[in-house]
Amino acid sequence: MPLEFLTLLKFGLLLLLYLFLASTVRAVVIDLYGPRRKQSPPTRPAVAPAAGATDSRRSRRAPKELVLHHPSGRPQVIALRGDGISFGRASHVDVTLDDVYVSDEHARLQLNGDGWVVRDLGSTNGTFLNGAKVAGPTPIAAGDQLRLGKTRVEVRR
Repeated sequence: MPLEFLTLLKFGLLLLLYLFLASTVRAVVIDLYGPRRKQSPPTRPAVAPAAGATDSRRSRRAPKELVLHHPSGRPQVIALRGDGISFGRASHVDVTLDDVYVSDEHARLQLNGDGWVVRDLGSTNGTFLNGAKVAGPTPIAAGDQLRLGKTRVEVRR
């Protein structure tokens, strides 16, 4: 075989090796950080409803109890009483959750005026209200769904 052909074959195989390594690194990066998303253009903020409309909706649908749906086990009903309920894995919280995706002090429900709000306590995996991550004190109403780790919490009247 001519020497030029072997040299071309050698460089071709080297190129294939580098392409394989690049695609492997790309797959690992996407697996760790997720796919790159295009930046959407900024949208105008929605006009907030009048304060009275929100307050009347919240007061009509004020929650009275929670139903905890544990990843393994039967649902548990908890009455909303007092000024707040804390959730987590630690022994000193009000509701101890046996869920490895829940932090020691994960979230807290607090009475705020005449309604309840949920607040994430700096948990590792976050607290989600109706699929959206809770960033600050967020009002809840009957019919809402909370997710703490793999535990689902149904808010009822």
